[in-house]
Amino acid sequence: MWGLVAARAGVRGGAVSAADACEVAAAVSGADGAWLTAMSAPARRVLVHATGPQAAELEELQFTVGEGPCVEAFTAGMPVLVPDLGADGWGARWPGFTVAAEQTGAAAVFAFPLAQGAIRIGVLGLYRGAAGPLGPEGLADVLVCADAALLLLLNTRSGTDRHGQPDGDGWHGHHSRVYQATGMVSVQRGVGLEEALALLRAHAFAHDLPLGEVAARVVARRLRLDSGGA
Repeated sequence: MWGLVAARAGVRGGAVSAADACEVAAAVSGADGAWLTAMSAPARRVLVHATGPQAAELEELQFTVGEGPCVEAFTAGMPVLVPDLGADGWGARWPGFTVAAEQTGAAAVFAFPLAQGAIRIGVLGLYRGAAGPLGPEGLADVLVCADAALLLLLNTRSGTDRHGQPDGDGWHGHHSRVYQATGMVSVQRGVGLEEALALLRAHAFAHDLPLGEVAARVVARRLRLDSGGA
């Protein structure tokens, strides 16, 4: 598996990176796409790499609604395997995520925490357009890719510091705006940061907007979420 990761980096003509491990995970598992997210908390994350727009959309959806297999995998520190999003139970477990994910064309989602002992630095996510489990060999290969991504993230400065936590330079612009907007809403409403972030998410979900777009409007003062705002 490491050979495949190194070979992909060679094709790119660059140094081996966690993005290469993400691409290989999608290929060896037969997934339709994959993404790699660095996290220091469920609400603080950055998309390191996505194999395509739909993978990025599924990651962004979980960030917007604050739930889903990746959130759970990071929090629990163990893989969360959903071979059929339409099966009984998943909709009740993640009501905001499940319906929206199916609307993007995802039928199965698999999330693997990037963890080493007490250190958790992110999640590797996969999706398929058709329902079905990962086979034993595919599952084993993805676990190796997750370990590779973990080690590569821990040994790079692009998005993480030496402790494996996302640093200031590693956060993409729209994620930075989310945290800025969270602080502004916290002041406007006189509530804590967690409740302020929940208000942003609720507005995004209710208006079918990405969380980053809602945050950008708040930061630009085109939207207020105080008691008199809409």
